[in-house]
Order: sequence, then C-alpha cells, then structure tokens
Amino acid sequence: MLKDEQELVEKVKSVAERRRNLPLGGRLKENYVFQRANEGKVGGEREILGAVCGQNTTLLYSFMYGPNWDHPCSSCTSLVDGFDRTWYQVTQGATFVAIAKAPAARINAWAKQRGWSQIAMVSGGGSAYQADYKCQGDSDDMQWPMMHVFRERDGKIYRFWESELPMNHVDTVWAYRNLMDFTPEGWPDIPTPPQNFKSEFLEKNYLNQD
Repeated sequence: MLKDEQELVEKVKSVAERRRNLPLGGRLKENYVFQRANEGKVGGEREILGAVCGQNTTLLYSFMYGPNWDHPCSSCTSLVDGFDRTWYQVTQGATFVAIAKAPAARINAWAKQRGWSQIAMVSGGGSAYQADYKCQGDSDDMQWPMMHVFRERDGKIYRFWESELPMNHVDTVWAYRNLMDFTPEGWPDIPTPPQNFKSEFLEKNYLNQD
C-alpha cells in the first residue's frame, strides 16, 4: 500500500510539472466584463485579471447556479466551501475567482448564507463567457462546472489550462472527496454529497433524467 501511495505522489508531481510546462493556449475571445457579487461590491464591474490581487495568473471556477435555479449545485457548493477558506493562500500567487450565471445579488445572498467571506465572486449573467468556454449547454440555466486558468502576457490574456474530465474536473482539490477516501467507508460514489439543502432544479434537470 505504501509503495502505491508513493507512486501516486510521484505521478501527481509528474502531471503537475507537465501542466506547468504547457504552452499558452488561444487568446481570450473577448474582454469579458462580469458583475461583482461580494458584499459591499454587488453589481460593480470587473474583468478577468488584475482587479483583485494584481497577479498575472487567474483561476476562474465556474459553478452551477443558473438564473432560474432555486439553489446552486450541491457539489459545486461543497467545492466553494473549501475554496473560500484557502482563497488567501492561493491569492499570494494567483487571482482566484468563482463565477456563476445567476444574478450578482442572488450569488451574494447565497455566499452570505454559506458564510463565504473571502473568495472573489462574480456573475457572468451579462456576458458570453460561460457559453464561449464550455461552461454551459443550450441555455443559461444548463450550467457545467469548469476550472479555467488564464495567463496574462504582454498585456494580452491567454487560456492556459482547463479541466476536461466531466464529473471529475477538480477531484484533487475537493476536500470532502479526499478526506472520505482516507476512511474505511471511503468516498460514497453518489451524484451529490450530503448537504443541508436541496437544489430542485439540479435534481429535475440533471439527476433525474431516466
């Protein structure tokens, strides 16, 4: 078992190194403008880079919360729960922003309900960002979770990396899944994690499709 764990660590390091050495991808399709959703800033405009920490790299996590959803995705919410508490550490090296399609005021209300007080949050409701970067389906309500990394060079913004493993897009940074994998019970391979709320939109339009 220890040998397997050591091999896994080395594999993770190897993949991370290869990722760091990737060439820059295509330029940002347009200068997207989002609406801020943090307390005291709701509705204010911001662009992808520079406005939070002045870093050259931005991690932009798209979580599933459309304009007509009753509650966001429970898995995405679990991820952002963890992201909020690590936001300060991450932003010493990169800008870190969470984006959803719901209006900024509703994102702000949900953030307050969850106790998210650190991570920068924006609404992409007035932009084509989610549609352009594989974060949604045929409508603004059909959202998909995605992590994108953008990089600025010589005043231009480029896509550097994006998650391309549907339903396993950011497992390595999901605290709930990784902690449960340490236990004898293991991570329960279920569509959504235990939560103290339910998203009826998610259940109707994503989970109950038989």
